[in-house]
Amino acid sequence: MTSLTLPEEFVLLLQRDNGSHHSSADHTGAAELGELVLQRRVSFTGKKIQVDDPSPSGVGWIGESIGYLQRKAGPRHKPVAATTFIQSRRGARKRHCAALVQRGLMRHEQRSALFIPYDKYFPDQTARTSLVEEIRSAARGEQELDNRLALLAALTHATGLVRHLGFERAERKRLKEISKGEALGKAVEQVVAAATVAITTSAIAASSAAVTGGS
Repeated sequence: MTSLTLPEEFVLLLQRDNGSHHSSADHTGAAELGELVLQRRVSFTGKKIQVDDPSPSGVGWIGESIGYLQRKAGPRHKPVAATTFIQSRRGARKRHCAALVQRGLMRHEQRSALFIPYDKYFPDQTARTSLVEEIRSAARGEQELDNRLALLAALTHATGLVRHLGFERAERKRLKEISKGEALGKAVEQVVAAATVAITTSAIAASSAAVTGGS
C-alpha cells in the first residue's frame, strides 16, 4: 500500500462500508496535528502548539494549518490550544477522502436527496482491514510501536473509533494505555510520546465540547 499520511489513515478508518462515516469520531484535525508533529512542523508545550517549521510544503492542508496557527499565535507567537486547532478543522475529512480517491484507496459517489447533493466515500476494504490489523497487532503486543503507529493507535481510542472497529476488551485496554502515553517502547521518541498525550486529551476535550455545543 502507498505510504499514507496520518490523517489519510485515520479517515480510511473513519469511513463506513456504506459510504457514510462515524461522525461522532470525526476529529480529523487531531490526526492532522499528529502528522504535523511527525513532520517536525509543530511541537507542544503542555497542550498548546507552537510552529517550528513554517516553510512551504506544497501540501494544501499543511499550508492552511500552519497559516491558521501563525494567525492565532499573533505577533507574540503565543502557543495555540490544541482543542482550538482541532475544532477549526471540522471540515477536513472530505479533503483527505479526496486524496484517498486519487490514490485509489477510496471510491467517491455523489448522490442527492430532495435535489440536495451529498457525497459518499467508500473505503478500500483491503487497505482498511490492513490498518485495523496493524493496530490490533500493536494492541496485542505483537508489533512494536513506532512514532506513527503510536499516534494512530492512540487516536483510534481517544476519538471513540475503537468502539466501531471490533477490538476486544483487552485490546481496547491497551489502546487506552497508549493514548495516555504509557509503555510506548523505545522506538517512540519522547517528543512524540508527549505530543500523543496532548493530542488525544485535546481530541477528547473537543468531543465533549461538540456534544455540549461548545466551540
